Amino acid sequence: MSFHSPGGNRSTRLDRIRSALSSWKPRIVKSVLGLAAVLQGAGALIGPLGDALKDQQLLGGSFASLIALILFDAISESGSKEVTGVYVFDDSDQLHDAFKEAFSSRNVHVDFSGFTMETLLEAIAVPMRKMADREVHTVELHFRIIIAHLNLPMGLPGGLVPAPRSNGSDVTTYYFRDSPKNRERMRDEFTKPNWTRLKSMLNAIQAKNPRMLISCEIREATQIPDRKLYILSRERVFTTPYGIEPDTVGPQNNQYKILDAQGFAPLYGRARYIGWDLKSNSHQAREIADHHIACYENLWQKLGEIKPEHPVIGGPRWTRPQNTPS
Repeated sequence: MSFHSPGGNRSTRLDRIRSALSSWKPRIVKSVLGLAAVLQGAGALIGPLGDALKDQQLLGGSFASLIALILFDAISESGSKEVTGVYVFDDSDQLHDAFKEAFSSRNVHVDFSGFTMETLLEAIAVPMRKMADREVHTVELHFRIIIAHLNLPMGLPGGLVPAPRSNGSDVTTYYFRDSPKNRERMRDEFTKPNWTRLKSMLNAIQAKNPRMLISCEIREATQIPDRKLYILSRERVFTTPYGIEPDTVGPQNNQYKILDAQGFAPLYGRARYIGWDLKSNSHQAREIADHHIACYENLWQKLGEIKPEHPVIGGPRWTRPQNTPS
């Protein structure tokens, strides 16, 4: 498993180069050892040649050191070969780098599931701004977004009320319950403004790149998401769980406690985001990526047939502005 530092696209390319070189290393070692055997044999059989070779230090310390170095390198990596296409990000900037790389393609596909798409907008902000500022070579841009339905009761995010104290304990515990007030806050301060912002970004891109084919649709989930999922180019999967954190929200004169689904990727162990690639050199990594992609496809199709009676987003599809030239 590889721990990638900032500059994820460079790390990905380096991993692929390293993987290719590792497959050639056994052949290089065999060739060098074969050459050494030939030279040693020739030196033993032909005196003048052996003396000449020794004078050039091909059979001396330099050549022996080179062989030792190659052997040590090969042996040291034999037990722990690097796996490409497995991602462990300890910083959101690394996820954003993956988005920048994906947006450099001619055909850009982004699938997402989460609560209010707040972190999705953070990840796409820079590449989307670039598309809106200049003509780019991208010919297709497609978004499929699954968000939480916030018009029905839910426990997370939800309200918190103090539970009765027992046995003289000084520790305050809480009951969690649905909070219509907090669901309204999430709808009005996050989900709806985020959808408006995303549509404005797409409008700007379409105006600057009128020939680009753009599609974007939102579907509201029947279940509460326990993690965020990003799928780039239908081959790279990144995910992170939502944290559970008590919080106090609302205006100063009307605050209330909630149990929040912490969305900005708290650090669990060394990781904030983990991911897998369909092009990994590991069969297990490819299977995990395929599993997440297939799960998303199934959910997306089902939510096309099973819809909320009162959706948060009334118009869930972005449409091309009428005044945009084709």
